[in-house]
Amino acid sequence: MDAITKNWISEEQIQQMTDRALGNPVAIKNIKRLSGGFCSAVYLVETAEEKMVLKLASGTGVKVMRNEVKYIPTEAEMLKLFQKRLDIPMPKLLSYDDSGEICDVPYFFMSYLDGVPLCDDQTITDVQRADVKKEMGEITRKICSLKADIFGIPNIPESYCKKNSDFINLLFDWLLCDAEEKGIAIPGITSADLKKLIRKYGKELDEVTVPVYVHTDTWDGNLLIKNGKLTGLIDYAAVLWADPLLSHDFHDFGNVPNPYFLQGYGKIEFTENEKIRIQIYRIWQRLGMVVERGYREYEDPHMYDWVLDDFAREVKKLKTADF
Repeated sequence: MDAITKNWISEEQIQQMTDRALGNPVAIKNIKRLSGGFCSAVYLVETAEEKMVLKLASGTGVKVMRNEVKYIPTEAEMLKLFQKRLDIPMPKLLSYDDSGEICDVPYFFMSYLDGVPLCDDQTITDVQRADVKKEMGEITRKICSLKADIFGIPNIPESYCKKNSDFINLLFDWLLCDAEEKGIAIPGITSADLKKLIRKYGKELDEVTVPVYVHTDTWDGNLLIKNGKLTGLIDYAAVLWADPLLSHDFHDFGNVPNPYFLQGYGKIEFTENEKIRIQIYRIWQRLGMVVERGYREYEDPHMYDWVLDDFAREVKKLKTADF
C-alpha cells in the first residue's frame, strides 16, 4: 500500500547508500520496492554477497504525526539494543546513517528475513497459527523484561513523563492535536470529552510505576512466516517505554486478547484496574488508526473506514464499563 509518507528515492542514491553501508563499492544485482508497511519506504537490495533491507524516514517536506517524528532513529536503536540484549527472531542492524550526505533523511540497512507476513499466509494451519501466537507471547514477555527509566517515546524528550497517567494523557492529546491540524473528525465523541473520559482513570493508570520496553505494533503484518513457523518479528519503530499492557496483543482487535498469546506471555487473568487500562489502550490504538488515515493519504481513501465504528464502540465500552 503506497502512502505520501513513503519516501521513494533514486537507484543512484541507493547505490551510494549501499557502498557506504558495506564499506566499498559493490555491484547491486537487484533493487525492489517492498509493498508491506503503511508508513516508510522499504527496499530489498541484493548484491552478490548480501541480501539487505533498506528503510528510510519520510521526506523532510512531509508532515507526520507527533509520535512518529523519530521513527527511523528509534527503530535503528531498538534493533541494536534488542539484538544485544534479547534472544528473539529479528533482523540484524547492518548500518545506520543520519548524516544527510547521501539522503536528507535518516535511513538504515538491516538483514533480510525470509518469509511472508502472517496476514498474507494462505497455507498456515490453525495449529501453526496458535503456535505462532504463543511464541509472540513469549517474545513480548522478553521485550517487556527490559526496564526503562521513564515513561515516554524514545528519542522524543518532550514525551518523557514520570507517571503513566501523564504519558497516556499526552499520547491522546498529541493524537487529538494531530487530528485537529488535519481536520480529521473523531467519531462519536468530542476531543474535550475524550480527554475528560481518559483523565477519569488516573488512579488506575498510575498503578503502573515501572516503565518497560513495549512493542505496540506486533500485528500479523509484522510477523514473518515460513513453512508454518515464525522466522522473525519486524518493524521496531513503535516501541515505547510504558505499561507492559500497552504491548500490541493485549489491546488488539477482537473482544479479548488471543488466548495463545496470553499463554505464551504467562498471564491469563486480569484485575479490574488492568481491564480498565487495556480498554483505554484499545481506544488509543484505534484513535491512532483514525488519525493516521489523514497523514498517510493512502492510495485507497477508504483504507481503515471500518475502524471508525470500532473506535466508537470501544469508547462506549469504557463509558459503560462493558469490558
